[in-house]
Amino acid sequence: MKNNINEKLDLNEKIKSLATDLKLQAFQDYTSYIDNQMETKESIYNLLMAENEIKQRNKYKYRIKNASFPIIKTLDTFEFDKTRLPNLDKDLVMEIATCEFIKNHRNLVAIGSCGTGKSHLCTAIGIEAIIKGYSVKFKRVSDLVSQLTEAANQKRLSQFIKKVNSCDVLYLDEFGYLNFDKEGASLLFQIFAARYETKSTIVTSNLEFSKL
Repeated sequence: MKNNINEKLDLNEKIKSLATDLKLQAFQDYTSYIDNQMETKESIYNLLMAENEIKQRNKYKYRIKNASFPIIKTLDTFEFDKTRLPNLDKDLVMEIATCEFIKNHRNLVAIGSCGTGKSHLCTAIGIEAIIKGYSVKFKRVSDLVSQLTEAANQKRLSQFIKKVNSCDVLYLDEFGYLNFDKEGASLLFQIFAARYETKSTIVTSNLEFSKL
């Protein structure tokens, strides 16, 4: 009897050790998801479902971190105030939040003066994109132009552009808040050109559309 108990304990440790090596978090704590009343198939299913949920949460956390949003904003915290924002179409915003525009490689431009919620809405749409499995990257335009210039000076522009454009959605904030020279504009154009009809870009600006 004692040997059986020891063997069972050893097997538990072996399962946990293998689960750790294989990076299967649910299997490391498998007794939390199964019991002796379950059939084998049901036990396996519960474990796989738990493992999938853990992996999806981890992917979400990674994509959120990698997006580099300065502040996390969601749609449920945005106030669709007709008095303050009479021209904002809530139905259109919710349609955009389905992220079909990403699937179709289309772009999104949000224009308005400071304090109208452009960044909030676009960040929230970025969050929705991440939930749906897309990769998103946030960049302030001024920072991106500086990084492009530095990369060009260091003869690694193509690698930098490739890295920036590796995401499904590039979110460029504050376009037009600061002026940049002809070289900076040319470098930024390369980002847009590389994404044209292949990936989606979100842009926020305080400029009129004709001046973008």
